[in-house]
Amino acid sequence: MAFDISRSVFLTNPVKDAIQTSKVVVRAVDDPAEWDALVAAAPEPHLPQDYAYSVGKAATGWPARRVVFQVDGRAVAFTVVLQMRRFGVKLLNRVNRGPIFLAANPSDDQIVAVYKALRRHYGRLWTLPLLIAPALHQNERTDRLLREAGYRYRAPSCWRSGRIDLSVGEDQLWASFNSTFRNRTRAAEKAGAELRIADDAETYEWMITRHLENMEDKDFSAAGPAMLRALREASPHNVTVFQLIHGGVPLAGMSVVRFGHVAEYHIGWFGSEGRKLNAGNFLMWHLMRELKRRGVRSFDVGGLKHGDGYARFKRTMNPVEYELASEWMSF
Repeated sequence: MAFDISRSVFLTNPVKDAIQTSKVVVRAVDDPAEWDALVAAAPEPHLPQDYAYSVGKAATGWPARRVVFQVDGRAVAFTVVLQMRRFGVKLLNRVNRGPIFLAANPSDDQIVAVYKALRRHYGRLWTLPLLIAPALHQNERTDRLLREAGYRYRAPSCWRSGRIDLSVGEDQLWASFNSTFRNRTRAAEKAGAELRIADDAETYEWMITRHLENMEDKDFSAAGPAMLRALREASPHNVTVFQLIHGGVPLAGMSVVRFGHVAEYHIGWFGSEGRKLNAGNFLMWHLMRELKRRGVRSFDVGGLKHGDGYARFKRTMNPVEYELASEWMSF
């Protein structure tokens, strides 16, 4: 049975589970179905605010607290608050790409009220410091609103990525990519590349192994096996692996996580033979076709780092790029 958001999200739990802050009530949410309904209702959700993703983070020593912000009994925003613990001692609270607003264009007053409520609940001396990478776009307005809500600028690092609209027709989607992307995709298909789509545990273990090899070979850090396994176990139907098969052998793979109407590229691996076959182009095109078939409306390319060669490849798909706010803090 589908979860009825109108019968839970908009109702208030007992007083012990909520605090009143500038007309905003902060209520804990423990029900995965209620959380999934919130994510599905959000115009611009982000992967770190997904229920399964927060379960994955908890498996790495960051237990999660999920809260919804309500005004007059109506949900206006939600966020996952992670807690850093070492040797059983709480050290700080962390929000990554949140809170998520349920209105497409929340007012300045609503943004400030929600961020004030978050700060007073999780970012004061008696609640431990709060580090936050807001799910607000990087601009002067965001800086002004965060300062008004009581936050202090911490660091310039921010999340940059791009999204591709999958709600358009397939021909329009194909035409939106640049010619280099299309030509290399056709070359892979002509060379005999085949697609395999899987959501079983064994294939995901294959993907994790390749991902770990990729991190070691290229000397970078990313999500580890404990986090990835816990994420998938929490929501196996939303984690999908796409493999390029050639001559019966998998030469490349990508894993995608779905949350609400959005899916995000999460981890991947391209063997040397797969790169020769233009595996990235082939897999990206075919996974977008499959996600579109499954009703996903937006595909996030999973980050765009300045000066990164893989980011240059992603830009051949012409995603609509965005940049979220820098790091802020409260204590």
